[in-house]
Amino acid sequence: MSGWGSVYQMTCLGLSRQGQALADLQQMAATGVRLRRTSDDPVDAYRLLGLREDSARLETYRSNINRISGSLAVATDVLSEMSSLVARARELVTQGTSGTYSASNRQPIAHEINALLEQMVLLANTDHSDQYVFGGEESRTAPYEPVVDDAGRITDVLYVGGSHAIEAPVSTGVTRPTGIVGDAVFRGHARGRPEFLGDSGAAPGTGTSTVRTHVWLTLTHAATSYLGASGIGSGTSSAGGDTILGNGHTMTIDVPGGTLRLDDGPDVAYTPGDTDCCVTGADGDCVWVDTSGLMAGYQGTVGIQSTGSVSIDDGASTTAIDFADTNLAVTDSATGRVLYVDATGVTRTGVDTVRVTGTADVFASLITVRDLFLNTRGLSEADQLAYLNGSVQLVNEASEALTLAQTSVGADLGLLSTLDEAMEIRQNHASDQAAALENADIVQLATDLARQQTLYEMTLASASTLLRLSLFDYLTY
Repeated sequence: MSGWGSVYQMTCLGLSRQGQALADLQQMAATGVRLRRTSDDPVDAYRLLGLREDSARLETYRSNINRISGSLAVATDVLSEMSSLVARARELVTQGTSGTYSASNRQPIAHEINALLEQMVLLANTDHSDQYVFGGEESRTAPYEPVVDDAGRITDVLYVGGSHAIEAPVSTGVTRPTGIVGDAVFRGHARGRPEFLGDSGAAPGTGTSTVRTHVWLTLTHAATSYLGASGIGSGTSSAGGDTILGNGHTMTIDVPGGTLRLDDGPDVAYTPGDTDCCVTGADGDCVWVDTSGLMAGYQGTVGIQSTGSVSIDDGASTTAIDFADTNLAVTDSATGRVLYVDATGVTRTGVDTVRVTGTADVFASLITVRDLFLNTRGLSEADQLAYLNGSVQLVNEASEALTLAQTSVGADLGLLSTLDEAMEIRQNHASDQAAALENADIVQLATDLARQQTLYEMTLASASTLLRLSLFDYLTY
């Protein structure tokens, strides 16, 4: 009995295994999937898991690439349009500085440049997919805030965006910024030595200035005093009227001759007892003097000391001039930026324009050019033309900054396009490998199914034969 019981059990076990194998093949044929459980093939299942992880990672890379590329493509269009606006501004400056334009003719040019400026600000605040393209990591708010005066004109454009951009992975060990820092692309970064344009005698200091593009250095007189015992003093108009500064001026007094001479200027006749007499030097400098205290018969030359202050924010804040200082720090109270001035050569009051090459800001450049055309500082015709001719360099620097930005953005787009193509190839390869592991080979499956069907039928036939055996069958052998 134990023999027959063993035969019976083995037969049932064989039929069960063959039936399960046949069922598995039939389900594989119905679904086309070879690996449904880890136990189906642990080695291939582990490989399949790794391929799926690779594919998911590559999909993340490609998603980041597509998102960044979309933003860069918009940035490219914006920069191209900005370059066209700056090119138009350059044309207008060239026209306005030609000999055919008068002061009144320059007003319409100023209005057009103002319109170009307003368009530039709008373009700088371009958004894409609910994010500002040039805002850096602060991409949810507009990165540029225009400051306007009572006339509605933009007087400054403040960058309030982020100082860096959030990085996103685009390949193994490779990240790219998801946004653009506007402050890094709309101005130059090759800071040069400040260039002082004016006749005050101010010069660049020894420190590294942080002001950008263009500032106006205003030098103002405070008080004048005369050395020695001549009896001459400051006139009633001296505080606001004297145009000399520093310790290098002299006054030559000839009481018997009734004349006064400032530095190497012409002799100026005066009236004894005059409390407010203007004495003009060779360069047009003027001091107002009080002659009422002059000593009788005095003849000689006395030194003059004239104090004053400087400002780069139109007088909102001032710095007293130390005429021995080679590195006088003058701060803009609105921006906190500093201009270092060598004050040892300062001799007169006035307004000097200071140009910082290599830092041209596209907005500040247009503001400067517009104001020069409007002549908001009341410059002479000659000075206005001279400054306008000099402003061409600012416009050119702004154009170069935009060109550099376009080149950089274009290079990033090219890199991302190449990476995306590589990611696509790798992703397709991973998908093909995963499909080869996971999906059934139809030809092989058909063969295996036919073989398993035959084997199952043979097992059934063998079992049937074995189970029909009797004692008579054994006796006949």
